[in-house]
Amino acid sequence: MDRALSVAALLDPTRQVVPFHGRESELQALTHWRDSPAPAASLLLHAPAGAGKTRLLRHFQEEHWDDEEHGRLLLIDDADRLTWNDVFLQLQDTLRHGPERTRVLLAARTTGWWWSSTRQRIADFDHEVTDVALAPTLDDRAESFTLACQHFAKQLNVTAPDEPPPNIAGETVLDLHLAALTAVHGDPCDVNRTQLVRQLLKRDNGPKNGRIAEDYLAVATPDAPDPDLLARAAQRWPHLRAKLDEIIDANPKIVLDMERDSLRAAAEIGSFTTLEHIARHVFRDERFATDPIPSTITKRLIDRAQDTLERAEMYGMLSARSAVCGLREEAVEASKQEVECYRELVEQDRENRPLLADSLGDLGLRLLAVHRTEEVLQVSEEAIRLWHEIAIDDPETTPHLASALEQISYRYQTLGMPEESMDAISRATLMYQELAKMHPALFRADFARVAAIVARRYHAEGENTHAADSMQLSIANWRILSREDPRYEPELARNLAAAGSMLVELRRAEAADETLKEAVEVFRRLAVVNPQTFQPELADALMRHSQALRDLCEDPDAKLTAQEAVMLWRETGDRKGLGTALLNVVKVAHDYDAELAAAQEAVDVYRELAAENTVWHQADLAIALSMLTEQLLVQDEADKALISAAEVFDIVRRLPSQLIDFFGAKLAIAMQPMTATLSEMEYHAHALESSELMLDIWRALKDKSPSGLGAYIGAVQQHACKLRGAERRVEARNTAHTAVVLWHLTGKDLDREAGYADTLTIYARLCAETKYQLRKALQLTHRAVKIMREVGEPVKLEFALETVEALSSS
Repeated sequence: MDRALSVAALLDPTRQVVPFHGRESELQALTHWRDSPAPAASLLLHAPAGAGKTRLLRHFQEEHWDDEEHGRLLLIDDADRLTWNDVFLQLQDTLRHGPERTRVLLAARTTGWWWSSTRQRIADFDHEVTDVALAPTLDDRAESFTLACQHFAKQLNVTAPDEPPPNIAGETVLDLHLAALTAVHGDPCDVNRTQLVRQLLKRDNGPKNGRIAEDYLAVATPDAPDPDLLARAAQRWPHLRAKLDEIIDANPKIVLDMERDSLRAAAEIGSFTTLEHIARHVFRDERFATDPIPSTITKRLIDRAQDTLERAEMYGMLSARSAVCGLREEAVEASKQEVECYRELVEQDRENRPLLADSLGDLGLRLLAVHRTEEVLQVSEEAIRLWHEIAIDDPETTPHLASALEQISYRYQTLGMPEESMDAISRATLMYQELAKMHPALFRADFARVAAIVARRYHAEGENTHAADSMQLSIANWRILSREDPRYEPELARNLAAAGSMLVELRRAEAADETLKEAVEVFRRLAVVNPQTFQPELADALMRHSQALRDLCEDPDAKLTAQEAVMLWRETGDRKGLGTALLNVVKVAHDYDAELAAAQEAVDVYRELAAENTVWHQADLAIALSMLTEQLLVQDEADKALISAAEVFDIVRRLPSQLIDFFGAKLAIAMQPMTATLSEMEYHAHALESSELMLDIWRALKDKSPSGLGAYIGAVQQHACKLRGAERRVEARNTAHTAVVLWHLTGKDLDREAGYADTLTIYARLCAETKYQLRKALQLTHRAVKIMREVGEPVKLEFALETVEALSSS
């Protein structure tokens, strides 16, 4: 029996001197949460210090959790003392390995904005996030007090007292245990918390931590207390707040060394003088850029605003600071308050309308972040109307109207409204064109920039002639700008590189080669003068040029150009760029050994990057593994290939929806060659698994971009082909029919769509193979033949004619 345990050790929740007891209803709620159908869920238990949160978490893990049955459990105690990055590092491990079913159980003393920020960010991992307030004390106080007395007495080798529990204001489990230990020592326990702590302090001068240390500080009040401990204690002991203000006022720089939770407490409970000291240091320190503390400070400072204009400006700052630290809902509310302030100012003076229009634009951006689509459109269109009115009254503000139209075009694009987006960006382009004619020195660069944006929009919609014309117009203006001012040369080179890539996609290899060759020449010249800035861009231009050379069938030049890009990325030390360049070698080298070596090195590079930041690089790792799988299959290393493919599938399944939104299209495109090769080499189960994952990705993206639905239809069609390859022909036919139906939902003129005709042919071929509705299938194939002839698709026409013959002979 260890009679040497100190007071702090006896009360330490991790030692469990008093065994866990009670909390039946809380354990039942946790069990229900554990067994909920959500694949990933997070729960915050919050209660005052000493309520027994740590004991409950440990008991739940030890007695109510089985890894094999329930999956992964992450315990994050004292979550309010951690930065978001600390939590993020633990969460991102769930994207790497282990069970896909995950539960994250957090505990904290408080909620507030730190939790709102953390909650919204955890939800980005597709977690179902909730929080529950834990009662500060147990239902059966008498039983708990008696049990504590018995176990403390056993540790101290004395007789346990037989008396009822005292009444303590704002009692917690720890307070009850303090009283029990006091009673075991033979001291009166029916006293207030201060006297309880003081009596125990007399009996123990050993080291203390946690709430005990805070309580001891509160009753002892040393001259030079630890600032972190003081701030935490001051939240529960109000008489300490003056001392907290005093030590920060005496040395404001100590705030830079305080822990995040204690600094947050000081910002919440300190005087305005203390708040100003904290603000001076925190606002300038980039370590706090994504932390809620600056938002908390700004919110309090708004109360001291002298007038409506100052209040509006501070709400604008609050909105911006909240947005970057995960407080997206709070950012919306702050932005709404900013708008209301400017409405009030406009009523006083119409000259304030530009301020209102700007704030409406910002509100639209905040609403977009929380997916409130209708409100986004409402406030963005109000901003456009307002700028239009302002421009009529004052033509000098036309650039603001053009900028607002450009911004709303991006929002329309994000919301899956391509026609409205194109209309807005086209209007903005025309305005910038007119402005550039009148004031070329001021607006030619804006016109060149938006003309390139319009070119990319046309390209995405398949309007290739308009795309090429707009890009040529953009480049012509960049040429003029660079001749007049060499500082614009980098923009000329960047736009040449972008134009070259577009020409590669348009299958205009010679034009792409010429354009990219010029981009490379400009970047080479710039890199000589400033290698740190322009060497990465030179490497990127070389990668693009290698793709054009590949399409020109100049294999040696393509390979050498791609390898030069790899060499340059190595020199820069940029591993992300190196990985991209290595994958480009795989695409263009036409050399099996070089392709395999590049794919293997790319996987190694991205594995290192993903270990450092899973969120940003896990999709890249999946892409590299997909390309390695294809190379291994081609090189007849099937066992290694299937292991690599399995890792791809595991990564893709774990990706949260936000990462699918961000990286999904790139990932699905990269998986396509691997899937096709798996199918061709008759690894049909793996090919179907890959195809199903690609289908899930495109399904998630189909309403989020102009090309999303078309890509989804293509994925459905390809999945039908993979099912056919696996001899699952009825499923294949039904899937192909789904693709046909989806085409009819596009609202396009299908008599001019080669893709639709191809889908008809595939469906008809599967009907022939399954002897299903042959007459209707023949009619559909005749329509496909007609479309192919009109649009000029000889290869697909031949396939359609073969299908007609097969159906006619059935």
